[in-house]
Amino acid sequence: MKTCIPFFRNKQKSLIQSLFCAAKVGSRTAAGALFVFLCCAFAQAQAQQQATPTDTLELRLDDAVQSAVTGNPDVLIAQIGMRRANSQLKAANGNRLPTVGIDGQYARNLKRPVFFLPADSNFPGGGGGGPEEGTVIEAGFDNSYQLAAQASVPLFNMQVSAGAKAAETAMAVNERGVDITRNDIRMQVQKAYYDALLAQESLVVLTQSLENAQQNFRNTQNQFAQELVPQYDVIRSEVQVENIRPNILQAENNLEAAISNLKLLANIPDEQPVTLVQTLQEFLDNINPELISSYDVAQNPNLLQLDAQRVLQQQQIKVQQASYYPSVSAFGNYALQTQANTFDFRNYFWVNTSAVGLQLSVPIFQGFIRMRQVEQARLDLEQVEIQQKYLTKSLTIQSRNALNRIKRARAALEAQQDNIAQAQKGFEIAQVSYRSGVGTLIEANDAELALTQSRLSYLEVVYEYLNAVADFEQLTGTKSKGR
Repeated sequence: MKTCIPFFRNKQKSLIQSLFCAAKVGSRTAAGALFVFLCCAFAQAQAQQQATPTDTLELRLDDAVQSAVTGNPDVLIAQIGMRRANSQLKAANGNRLPTVGIDGQYARNLKRPVFFLPADSNFPGGGGGGPEEGTVIEAGFDNSYQLAAQASVPLFNMQVSAGAKAAETAMAVNERGVDITRNDIRMQVQKAYYDALLAQESLVVLTQSLENAQQNFRNTQNQFAQELVPQYDVIRSEVQVENIRPNILQAENNLEAAISNLKLLANIPDEQPVTLVQTLQEFLDNINPELISSYDVAQNPNLLQLDAQRVLQQQQIKVQQASYYPSVSAFGNYALQTQANTFDFRNYFWVNTSAVGLQLSVPIFQGFIRMRQVEQARLDLEQVEIQQKYLTKSLTIQSRNALNRIKRARAALEAQQDNIAQAQKGFEIAQVSYRSGVGTLIEANDAELALTQSRLSYLEVVYEYLNAVADFEQLTGTKSKGR
C-alpha cells in the first residue's frame, strides 16, 4: 500500500497536497492522516502565537499607580487587616444579641446517688428505732438523661456598649492604615516612573550627542581629505565618538533597571514590554505652583491614623472603666430529664422544668485588676499623644524642607533653560567656526560637551523638582498636580 511519507519529510509541501495524498489511501489511513494534519495545524497555530511578540504596553503614570494599588502585596495585606477589623466590629456588636445554648448529658450510675436522713426525721424510713446516726437511702436509677436549653439577653452592660464603639474606631484606624499604604505605594510608583523617564530621556540626549560626534567625525574626515585639517583632528574626533559609547551603554542599563523596578512596584509582569508615553516636561507643565506655595500636614495619613488611635485609646479607657458598673441580663431555661434502669426509651417518663428571670451581676472586688487595666489604658493614651506631637513636628519640618527643595529646583529650572539656549548657540557657533577654519576642534568638542551637559543637567533639575513635589504630596496627603 502506498503511503504519504512526503507529508512528514517534505516541509515545503502544502497542506492541500498532503490531504490529497491521504485521500488516495484507505478510509482508515485517510482518517489517520487527517488527524495528523489537525495536530500539525494546531501545533503550527501555537507556534505562530508563541512567535508573535507580546504587544507593548503604553504605560502612563496613572495606569501604573492604579495597577499598583490594586495588586501590590502591601495594599492587599492592609485590606485584609481592614476586613479583619470589620469582622471584629461585627463580633463586638454580636455581644448585644441573645446567646442560646443546648446541653445534653447521659450518665450511667455505677453506684446510685444517696441522701442521708437524720435519726429523728419524720420522713418514712428516717426514724422509728433506726440507728442513732440516721438512715442512708439510695436514689435514682442506673441510667440518667438530661437535656437543657438556655437563653440569655443582655439588658444593661456598659462594657458591651463601650467595646462596640471601640471596635468601630479600630475599623477607622485600619482604614487609615490602608490610606497610608496606598499613599506610600503611589509615591514609590511615581518616583519609579520619574526614574525611568530620567534614564530614557538621558539616553536620548546621549544618543543625540553620539550623532553629533559622528557627524563631526565625518566632517573632519572630509576636511582632512581636502587637507584642511591635520590628522590629529580626525583621531581626536574619532576618540570623541568612542568616548560616548560607554555612556550610552550605561544609560541603556540604567533604563532597563528602572523599567524593571517600575514593573515590580506597579504589579506588571516582567516579561511584558512597556513604553513610557509621558515625559518629564509634561509632568513639569502640569504642576500648579500656587497649590504648593504653602503646606498643612493635618491631612497626612499617618497623622490621621494616630488621631484615630488616640480616640481608640480614649474609648479603651471607657471600656475598662465600664467593668466597675453592674450588668443586668434576662435569662430563660428549659430542661428535660429522666432516669431508668432499662434502655426502653419509649416507656421513659420525662420530667420538664422551665424558668425565666433577671440576673444582676455587681462587681465588688477583683484584686485591683480593673484599676490596673484602667491605668494601662491611660498610659497607652499618653504614648499615642506623644507620638502624635512628635510626628506633627517631624512632618512640619519635612514639609518645609520639601517646599524649600521645590523652590530651589524651580529657580534652577529657569537658569538651566537659559543655559541650554546658550549652550546650543555656542555649539552652533563652534561648528560653523571649525568648518570655516577659524575655530579649533577642541572648541567644537567643548561646545558639544557643554550642550550635552546642559541638557542632562536640565533633566536632573526637572527630576529633582518632580521628586520634591512627590515628597511634598506624600507628606501633606494632598495632590498638587493640576487636572
